[in-house]
Amino acid sequence: MRSFFRYLIDRQISITPVELNQKVIADFLAWLKTQPGTNALNQGTRYAQAKAVLIELQSRGVAGGTRKIFPRNPFPGSQATIVGEKALTAGERSRVAEALRQDIVAFHKGTFAAGESQGLVVHILALALRTGLNPSSMLELSRDCLKPHPLIPNMMLLQAFKRRGNGTHLKSLRFSESRANPTSIPMDGVGLLTLILKRTDNLVGSAPSHCKDRIWLHVTEGGLGCGKVTAITADALTARTRAFVQRHDLRADDGTSLRLNLSRLRKTMADRVFAISDGDLLVSAAIMGHQPQVAETHYLACTDEMRRNATFVGEALIDTYRGVVPDASTDHVIPIRTLETTPVGSCKDSLSGEKAPKDGSHCMDFFSCFSCKSYAIVGAKKDLHRLFSFYWFLDIERETARSREWRERFMVIMTLIDAFTRDKFDGGLVAQAKEAARAEPTAFWRSYQIGGEHDGA
Repeated sequence: MRSFFRYLIDRQISITPVELNQKVIADFLAWLKTQPGTNALNQGTRYAQAKAVLIELQSRGVAGGTRKIFPRNPFPGSQATIVGEKALTAGERSRVAEALRQDIVAFHKGTFAAGESQGLVVHILALALRTGLNPSSMLELSRDCLKPHPLIPNMMLLQAFKRRGNGTHLKSLRFSESRANPTSIPMDGVGLLTLILKRTDNLVGSAPSHCKDRIWLHVTEGGLGCGKVTAITADALTARTRAFVQRHDLRADDGTSLRLNLSRLRKTMADRVFAISDGDLLVSAAIMGHQPQVAETHYLACTDEMRRNATFVGEALIDTYRGVVPDASTDHVIPIRTLETTPVGSCKDSLSGEKAPKDGSHCMDFFSCFSCKSYAIVGAKKDLHRLFSFYWFLDIERETARSREWRERFMVIMTLIDAFTRDKFDGGLVAQAKEAARAEPTAFWRSYQIGGEHDGA
C-alpha cells in the first residue's frame, strides 16, 4: 500500500476507506504513470499490489465500491518489456559443470576454502543443473524430500513444493553406479542430497523453527547473526552464485563474464529435455512440471541449433532477390529460381517440393510449411502480410479448436513466426505487417476454415 499512500499524500487527498471509488483509482493510475524512474512493468506491479489489498478490504465491507472500479488491464503490453534469461549453450554448460565438479570434490575432501554456505550453494547449482527446480522450490526443499521410486529400484523421487501451482512436484533422480563405494563422491542428484543431509544433520536441533526442516542449513559465518544456524536465502544464493562465477572466472561464449542463476539453469534443463524428447512439447512440459503453453512461451527459446534445423529460417531468401549464389560449402545451398506466391509466404516448388503431394496438384498443406525445405519467406510487405494473415487465422482457430493438441500446435507455430520475424526482419516493418494483417487479413484466410462456423472466420 505504500504507493497508494504516497499518491494520497502527493495529491493531498483525504478520504476514508468507504469513500473509495472509480475516480480515485483512475487518478491513482494517472499518478503512477507520472512517477520518475519507473516503467510500465513496475507501475503495473505497484498497482496490482495495492489493488489486492483494496479488493480484500472491499470483501470485508471496509472499503467502498466493487471490483468493477478497477480497470482490467491498465498497463497493456507491460510484460513484453521483460527480457527473460537464456539457456546456457553447450560450451557454457560444460564449463559450469566442470567447475561444480571441482568444488564438490574439494568440499567433501575438506580442501574447499570458500566457506560452508558457499559449498552449499555449489550443491544447489549442481542440483539445479540436474533438475531445473525453481529458486523457491530449491531453497525450500524439506529434509524428507527424497522418496522411494515406486517402480525403478535404482532411482528415487525428489519431492518439491511449487508455490505458483500450490502443489508438490516430483522429479526422478538416478543413483550413481559408484554410490556404494565409500571412497567415491557421488555426483548424481541423490548422492549430493544424501551427503548434504548427513553433513547438516547435527544442525537441525539448533535451527530456528522456521527453517528446522530445511536441507540447506549452515552456521552463519559473519554479520549480526554470526554463529547462529540458518538456511540459505535467496539473497545469499545470488551473492554466492556470483562468487562461484568469479572464483572460476567462468566466461560466456562471447568472452564476457558468465551470467549464472537458477532461472538460466532451469531453461538449460528445459532445452535439453526438449532436444532429448525429439521436440515433444508435452513430454518437456510434463518433466519440467508446467503447462505446455508455459513451456513454449517462457522456457523453450528458439536456439541457434533450432534455427539451423528450421527450414523456415534457412530459407529466408533475401539473397535470392539480389542474385547472390550462396557459398557451396554451407548446408543450405539455395538455387536461384522464381518463387511461387502462397497464402503463407512463398514456395520454391509447390508441385514437387519436399511436402508436395507430387501428383500434379499444388501443395495445400500449409501447416507443414514450417518444416518444409521448399518454404521461403522474405522481408517484403506482401510476404509478411500473407504470413501474418495466417498467424491471425491460427489465433482465431486456437480459441475455437476442440482439441488441446491442435491448440498447442497452433501456439507453437505462432511462437515460431514471432521469433523468426523478430530475428530476421526490420522490427517496424514486422509490426506494421502484423497489425495490417490483423485489421485486414488476405481474402484467402478471411474465408478459410478448418471446420465449422465461428466468429471472425
